[in-house]
Formats: sequence, structure tokens, C-alpha cells
Amino acid sequence: MISVVHVSKTYGRFGRRTQALADVSLEVRRGETLGLIGPNGAGKTTLLSCLLGFLRPDSGAITVDGLAPDDLSVRARTGYMPERLGFDRELTGAAFLAHHWRLSGGDRSRVDEEVRAAADRVGLEQGALRRRLRSYSRGMLQRVGVAQATLGNPTLLFLDEPASGTDPLGVALVRERILEAKARGATIVLNSHQLPEVEKVCDRVVYLDHGRLAREETLRGEKAEHRKVLLRTDPARAADAAAVLAAAGFAPHPEEGGRLALGAARDEDVARAIQALAAAEVPVFEARPTADLEDLFRGPDQTP
Repeated sequence: MISVVHVSKTYGRFGRRTQALADVSLEVRRGETLGLIGPNGAGKTTLLSCLLGFLRPDSGAITVDGLAPDDLSVRARTGYMPERLGFDRELTGAAFLAHHWRLSGGDRSRVDEEVRAAADRVGLEQGALRRRLRSYSRGMLQRVGVAQATLGNPTLLFLDEPASGTDPLGVALVRERILEAKARGATIVLNSHQLPEVEKVCDRVVYLDHGRLAREETLRGEKAEHRKVLLRTDPARAADAAAVLAAAGFAPHPEEGGRLALGAARDEDVARAIQALAAAEVPVFEARPTADLEDLFRGPDQTP
């Protein structure tokens, strides 16, 4: 759905120039959730701005369904939450969301209903909607930002650090809204430093470093090469669990808190491991895939 071909972007002039993007090429498939990760200053927000048509690359090309990113037919189905929330702070929460509902082409007769529903989806109390945005905390601004980005159920969704500054409940609400958009088939590009959340919602991640696409990892499906599975049992039975798994042909790696990691485990391997533990009457409290995204930051030659 999104094609990025040899895109470069440089800032500055008079001899003081910084290359924000250097020959970046990637594709985002329809219905895919792609995570952009990397250190500060890696070019993630610049790439998002180019994908949205806010910035024009110095070279290369970006298309969305074969059209320019700033084509009005593309923007009509795009939701966006910026990292820096430059909202009109004199508007009330309700007026802000109502304005964006109308901008999205929503039915004016449903504006009050949609504003209330949008606030409910991100956990904003109705009383907060009557307050001006300048009175909102950072966490509340993040929530209202997610609410406006998802108004009208856009088929394209670009989120730049959507859960930054929110409490754990806010993080969970942002995750739920992303998963909700995924379930209805939206194509999502997410920039975030919250790696556990990226891992929970993204199908694939690309790692940017000094403006270059350094690596990419698939987190879902058969091509998830670096996925491992964490099994959690009673810490007092962790040694028993490791012995059972070893006898079943696995090479479990014990971790803290009764967790054992199985490297590069397929779904059928996970099922077989759980069956072996159940047969030995060793409890399994949790089984979840993980891709250790922190390893991308460390690089292949670095150790924690």
C-alpha cells in the first residue's frame, strides 16, 4: 500500500547540513502494522513526515496506493497523531474533537455522539471535554490526540509516540485502539520507543540508524525468524519444567521469575511444549512470543 523508493532528505544550508534520511527503501503492505524504531535522531519522525506529505524528499519517491502522499483522496482516509501536540489550547476537548470530526467528513448530525464515543474509547471523562486543552495534563493530551487520530475509522493511521507521557492505563488504551484499527484492516505506521508495546501490536519493525534503514524484523507469521517464546511457571517448579522440556527435545533457557525461553519456536512447537508440561503436571501460567527488540539497538556485536 505504501512504497518508499531510495528516499533521502537533508536539512540545513550554508555548509551546515544534516542528512536525516539516506537512501531509504521499504514497503508497507495493506493491513500491516509497521513499527519504526531506532535511537533519537535516527530519522523516524522525518520519515513519517515524508509519508504524510508534510515534507518532500530531496530524492526518491513515496506513493500511497500509487498516489502522492498529499493527494486529497489519500488524506481523506488518513489519521495522524504527531509527536509534538501543537493543538489549539484554547479549544475545549469537545470542540477540538468536533472540529476534527467535521474535517474528516463526518455527519454533522452525529457530532455530539461521535465526540462522546471518541472520548470514551481513550478513557477521557465527559467532564474533561468541557475543559480547555490548556488545562490538560500531558497524558490527557496524548489521549485526546489518539481520539482525534482515530475519528472516522481511517484506513491509514500514522502514530508518532502515541503513548508518550501516559500512565499504564493510558498505554493499555492506546494499545487497544491500535489493535482495534488492525482488526478492521487499517494500515498503520507506528513510531515508538516503547519496545514492549511495539512488539505487542506490530507485524514488522524497521530499525533506522543515522537516517539509514539498518535492519528489519518480522514479528508475526512464518517469517518471524528471531522470535522466541517465553513460558512462565511456578518459580519453585522451574527446574522441573526445564527438565521436562529438555526431555521433549527443547533447549530451554531459564530466566527470572519462573520463566523459560524457547528459541525460534514455531506455534506447533509451543503447543507441544505446553502439552509436555501439562502431562508432567507442571503448571503453565503464561506463554507469549517475544522478539527481543532491544537486540536491534545493541547490534550484532554488542552484549547487554
